[in-house]
Amino acid sequence: MARIRRAVGDRLESKHLLSGRVKVEGFDIDFHNPGPAPAPIFNDMVNSMPYDAGELTIVNYIIAKDQGVPLIGLPVFPNLFFPLSGVTVNVNAGISKPGELAGKRIGVPLGFASNPAVWLRGILAEHFRVPAEGITWIEGEADSLRGVDYPRPAKFRTEKREKLSDLVASGEIDALVVAGGNAGTSESVRLLSEDPLSLFRSYIDATGTFPINTLLVMKEEAVRTNPGLAGAVVAASDAARAIYDAEESDDGIHQGLRVGDLREMGLFPRAHGLATHGSSIESLVRYLGEQELITKAWKLSDLFV
Repeated sequence: MARIRRAVGDRLESKHLLSGRVKVEGFDIDFHNPGPAPAPIFNDMVNSMPYDAGELTIVNYIIAKDQGVPLIGLPVFPNLFFPLSGVTVNVNAGISKPGELAGKRIGVPLGFASNPAVWLRGILAEHFRVPAEGITWIEGEADSLRGVDYPRPAKFRTEKREKLSDLVASGEIDALVVAGGNAGTSESVRLLSEDPLSLFRSYIDATGTFPINTLLVMKEEAVRTNPGLAGAVVAASDAARAIYDAEESDDGIHQGLRVGDLREMGLFPRAHGLATHGSSIESLVRYLGEQELITKAWKLSDLFV
């Protein structure tokens, strides 16, 4: 049997797969460990595709799928997040709440179509009446979708710059958005909200959905040529998730959100599967359509194996 190449981030539930504590039954898996954050593999996953299965941000997946990249999703979502918990602002920018991001210059290190950027635009427009077209989006050098010819709607203002964290510190840009656990602060840079949990509670109360950061994807060819592999990967992910759910302490951090707070809100543990996460994906597909980043209104049945 051919060895299956798979890449996932070394954190949360996935660490139990990389350590060998949980096996993918019936298959010989060669794991690649990109480190705690899987971002280094995102661009490869949508271009050279060196892995049969891997972790990818859900926005990158849907846009790449829309552009004909032969990937298929598995209903496994290792990493959830709340975009507003990953927004930092320059202390002199006059921003203390989401509505005050209107008309500002916001840095998106992984590109205009990165996961935090797309979710943030959707949430700002839908819940805070902040039009994304009025914001200038400053793209970093590490575009996670470089090489994928996705739409670039003219209605949005964008610029390309380098070292965005330095720019927000100096005040050349007003704010920066990254996945929640990666938000850095300093004397000149602070979090958008000192109480991001209250923003998250309000969002959950209004929508009932928990935004998705990453999912597992497979090459369509790998699904065809390895009968049973997709099911075995999902089963192993479920087993790893069960361990993570049982062993993670209340003080653990899931993308900037304290696990104890998530438990109190009834959001941890949170099972994989479309029954749990389908509404979140449907909201995201709607956001992508509104932002003109996809050409088709994708259905769940078309996106997942």
